[in-house]
Amino acid sequence: MNTQIWNHTQLRWHQLRCQGFVSPLATPEAVASQLIGVQAQIVPAAGLALWNRLAAFTAAELSERLYAQRSLVKLWGQRHTLHLYAREDWALLYAAQADLKSYWEREARKTGASLTELEALVSTVEALLRERDDLGRSDLRATELALDETHLSGWGGIFSILARRGLACHAQPRAGEARMAHRTRWLPEMAWDPPAVEQANLTLMKQYFATYGPATLQDFAYWRGRTLTEVRRWAVLLADELVQVQVEAQTMLALRTALPELDLVPPEAEAWPVKLLGRFDPLLLSIKDKSQLIAPEHYQRVWRPAGHIEATVLVAGRLAGTWRYERRQGGLVLTIAPFEPLSARVRQSVEAQAEGVATHFGLALVTLNWVSAKAR
Repeated sequence: MNTQIWNHTQLRWHQLRCQGFVSPLATPEAVASQLIGVQAQIVPAAGLALWNRLAAFTAAELSERLYAQRSLVKLWGQRHTLHLYAREDWALLYAAQADLKSYWEREARKTGASLTELEALVSTVEALLRERDDLGRSDLRATELALDETHLSGWGGIFSILARRGLACHAQPRAGEARMAHRTRWLPEMAWDPPAVEQANLTLMKQYFATYGPATLQDFAYWRGRTLTEVRRWAVLLADELVQVQVEAQTMLALRTALPELDLVPPEAEAWPVKLLGRFDPLLLSIKDKSQLIAPEHYQRVWRPAGHIEATVLVAGRLAGTWRYERRQGGLVLTIAPFEPLSARVRQSVEAQAEGVATHFGLALVTLNWVSAKAR
């Protein structure tokens, strides 16, 4: 039996469909669940990721879902970066990371130091969170606890430890300060029944390949921030559900149930969505090899120093430029910088998207600037 070989156009069309770019998903929670989290180091960028996959969505609605309805939660997730997740997925995300060691545990293992003092501090801070609606670093600094700035670090401090243990999430910021809340106060009615660690990781792996596949194990390891040794073991356990597929010259993995959808014939270029993706869009973070998304000569225009990822223009499943916005008196100013000259049809679609970005932020579009591709 001959192996079916798909091309990159089929691959891109399939992935766009699975990620909600072709047909909008139903709710912000459905988007967060389908994508297994939306990167939220920059919350407005997370709002744009949701907006791009919904029929209509505003920044005000994001705040409502996150801080009033609390149907979305902000947590440290894959790659130990902040994401928005559907509330119902919190226990799953907790379980999938429960086998990871904190910075403090790793340091103690290297140095032989005792963790007793740190555990006492963590328990005290958890008790404070249970008593109050929320806490910020300024509150902890005001206590008599023996805390230093490493304990208060946003990456490996006490709040991060409590979040990893499924005990805390981000609450609404106040006066520019990040705040944390205890799970039992933030969502007192939510059932908490995490799966076993192994099952949680297998569930996430299946969901990844359902949403972002076909992909490689290297892609999945990159997305999760886990080792190839770990993901290879999980892949063996999912051998009945994951199958090898050929995408041109590359061997990838896909869910067996997704194979019929890969056979779909993509439409002509005019029918593909044109999108203004925000910074750190999940599409750009889902795969290690970016060659299916962007030409090598343009790579450094998107993936910038210090881990910054620019907002991008998506045309026919590939990145065709970058863009930025500025809030000015009277509204929003957008600047589009295409890599190559764009067709009149694509420019018209970008202009419509720019109006949508302004509406998302509840502002008028004051100016849309085009940077000439030839000029650069």
